[in-house]
Amino acid sequence: NQIIAGSAAGIFADVITHPLSTVKTRIQVQGSGGGAHGAVAYRGVFHAFSQILRSEGPATLYRGMGVVLVGAAPAQGLYFGGYETAKTFLGGGQSVSGNFASGICAQLCGSLAWVPMDVIKERLQVEGQVKVANAYRGSFDAFRSIMLHEGAFGLYRAFPIHQVTWAPFNGCYFMVYEKCKAWCINAGYEDGHDNLEPIAQVSCGATAGIIAASVTNPVDVLKTRLQVAMANPEMFPYKSSLGAAQHLLKHEGAVALMDGCLARVIWLTPRLTICVAAYERIKSWLG
Repeated sequence: NQIIAGSAAGIFADVITHPLSTVKTRIQVQGSGGGAHGAVAYRGVFHAFSQILRSEGPATLYRGMGVVLVGAAPAQGLYFGGYETAKTFLGGGQSVSGNFASGICAQLCGSLAWVPMDVIKERLQVEGQVKVANAYRGSFDAFRSIMLHEGAFGLYRAFPIHQVTWAPFNGCYFMVYEKCKAWCINAGYEDGHDNLEPIAQVSCGATAGIIAASVTNPVDVLKTRLQVAMANPEMFPYKSSLGAAQHLLKHEGAVALMDGCLARVIWLTPRLTICVAAYERIKSWLG
């Protein structure tokens, strides 16, 4: 039931919030090399939306949606399946450290599908913003081309930093979420079966999302740039997360590590709030 509920919730949340993911990705990569490579630059989230719609059209906001539709179900299913299984053995949701560890286990399971999905999605999202070595016709063409020219390593290039980014994010998210959920249940904002009222559900998810997304933004910037590096090796001249960090600090300074933070919060907070709320409801329906 956890896998079915997680898969359905993941697809639902990803379809709704994908345009925000596109904006987040573009803002995070635009300053690489100090802006000397001609990438389209945006002043913020709303400016990015308006520029993309005006210059490239609304379909651009959904680039990479194909691989998300294919990969979201297994990734989210593995994620929630891993979370519920780990939570059973790590305190049953009653331990703060257990909830943090359960979030990390969830990430490790889900990343088997998420990492290649993320690479393909982000390379498609930056097309039209940066000059790319190879333009793809869609998600399948991107997958085929990466496998042909880079091998499976190309799909898992950023696997280590993906864990450094998302394992702490998910640990932090579920630690905060479960604590807020417990507070709300104790305060009576539930239906008698530990299912939160809608407003309480949204509040718990939003609080956890804002905190976790902000804290882990610096490593997400490095992860995103490393995943799109082969799209334009001149603009992203590194092959490791350490190289990405050194290049960023040299050309842009430490402040660039917070590039796209607002966009990331605006993307992940509703995505996770929708996903967790849908997951809780679907799980309760399935018994």
